[in-house]
Amino acid sequence: MSSNLRVAIITHEIDDFSKGGYLLNRLCAAWEENGVNIVIVKGLERDLPPADLAILHADITVVGDEYSHIIEHYPKVINGRIRDISKSAFSDLIVGRDDGHTGPVIVKTDMNFGGMREVTEKFRAGDMRTTIDIQRPWRRVEWLAEYPVFDSVSEVPLGVWRNRHLVVEKFLPVQNSAGEYLLTIWLFFGDREIAYQCVSNESVIKSHNTIRREYLDSGDLPGNLRETRSRLGFDYGKFDFSVINGQAVLYDVNRTPGSRQGSSEQQEVTKNIRMLSNGLGCFTDYTEFGNQ
Repeated sequence: MSSNLRVAIITHEIDDFSKGGYLLNRLCAAWEENGVNIVIVKGLERDLPPADLAILHADITVVGDEYSHIIEHYPKVINGRIRDISKSAFSDLIVGRDDGHTGPVIVKTDMNFGGMREVTEKFRAGDMRTTIDIQRPWRRVEWLAEYPVFDSVSEVPLGVWRNRHLVVEKFLPVQNSAGEYLLTIWLFFGDREIAYQCVSNESVIKSHNTIRREYLDSGDLPGNLRETRSRLGFDYGKFDFSVINGQAVLYDVNRTPGSRQGSSEQQEVTKNIRMLSNGLGCFTDYTEFGNQ
């Protein structure tokens, strides 16, 4: 298949998109197989390459106004409306010290990915203080490798409430009949989507403690989840959530999801990559992407 389509990938100045690891790397590879030309916009470049459309793929929590001239340069920008994915921008689970919540809570960074990308940005700017791995009083914590869980609001250290870098959320883990913990993942690009469940023996589920994945019918996703995607303006991304009383409870949103590397399910992963790549047809006149 041949195509004259040219797609620009807008990255942050601290990103190294060429190293891979992102789902978008694999989507780009699928598009290039179909003749699409991919160009990378690195950081705050002023000499912008021409493209038919762009994808905002800045791996940072808040995309600053300094990127506006890049986003506005292109006629259409996928995820161009998603400038802020901090917890305080989307989470309905955040509680205050005096809200009267009686259940367990979890302490997170307001910034995405434990605040690690912001630490990298500061390090590149010459500020090395926050990168040093030492014990800090809670009021000075700027990043977290793990999110601690407390049985109640009263157990949360006072310094957490005084720290603008941290948020406290209701902790609402979901278990199956076997007592295993469940986290549902929704990946989408345009009108193409995948849903699967991560199963773990630990209540805070991460990729490293997931014991298996179970694919789901995305048609069964709660309607309020799709409404949230529309309200936030996501064209492409990943939502982490659970279903409680028939409603999706959203834990995390991500506009730069990673891709599973070295998976034992490579055939299934490859099929899903190709399926998601066809979502590009939602944003272009190249309908062959949607008809494959």
